[in-house]
Amino acid sequence: MSEIVDIKQDDTFGTIYNLKHIETPINGINGKPFLCLNEHCNFDLERMDDEICLALAKIDNFKTPTVPGKIPPELKTHDNDVYEYDVLYDYTGDKSIFKDMDYQQIRKYFFYKQKITLPWYFVLDLKPNKLLTKSQDLEPWSEVSELFPYTKYCIEKMPFTEIGRVVIYGTWPDSKVSCHRDNIPSKDFEHHINFNPGGYRPVYLYDTISKDKIYLPEDFKFYAYNTTDYHGVDSLSTFSYTIRVDGKFDLTKIEI
Repeated sequence: MSEIVDIKQDDTFGTIYNLKHIETPINGINGKPFLCLNEHCNFDLERMDDEICLALAKIDNFKTPTVPGKIPPELKTHDNDVYEYDVLYDYTGDKSIFKDMDYQQIRKYFFYKQKITLPWYFVLDLKPNKLLTKSQDLEPWSEVSELFPYTKYCIEKMPFTEIGRVVIYGTWPDSKVSCHRDNIPSKDFEHHINFNPGGYRPVYLYDTISKDKIYLPEDFKFYAYNTTDYHGVDSLSTFSYTIRVDGKFDLTKIEI
C-alpha cells in the first residue's frame, strides 16, 4: 500500500494523502468505461437546469474543492500543475500564518499563493457528507437544497436504496477539470450517478498505458464510472456543472 499512498498527520493541515501516480489500464464498470443509467432516470433536464441556474444565482456559500490524487505527468500543462496535497505534504513554510483560518481559507490561500490546481472551481453541498462515508445516509439535506425542489425530487426517485452525498461541481468558462483519480486503483467502484442538466460536458477516462482518452458518449445523460480510474473534463467556452449523487445502488434494478 505504501507504494501507492502515503498518509501523514499534520497539526495544521490534518490528514494529508499523498496518492502516487502509477500507470494502470482503465478498470471501468462491467467491462466498459461508462455505465449508462438513462433508463432509470426519466427526468426533465431542461426544467432541472432552469431551477439550478436560478438557485446558483442566489447562492454565495460555495466551497473550494480538492482531490487527493496526482495529475499524470504527460497531461500537465505547466510545472506547477499540482493538487493541494502535493504542496501540503512537503510544506516547510511558516504555518503560524494559518492560526486564525479555517481549512477552506487555507485551501484558498494555497490556490492564490502557491498556484495549486483546483479540480473544479466550486462545490455546493445539497446533501453534505464526509469523503470516506459519502455513500451512507448520515446527514440531512442542507437548507440550501430547498432552492432545488424538482432536482431533489428527481434524485430521490433514482435507483438507490440509500442516498449519501449530493453535490454540484461547477467549472468556469475555458477551464478544464484536470485529470485525476479519487482513490487507489481498484475494480471496485463507488456507487454514484452523475448528470449534467446544462448540457454535454466532455468527460473522459484516461488510460495511462495506451495514453488514450475515452470520452463519455453524448447520449449518456445519467451515468457512472469507476472514479479510481484517471478522469477529467476538457474545457468548454461557457460555464458548466455536474451533479453527483453518491449512495448505494438498488441492485434489483442495476446489474453490476
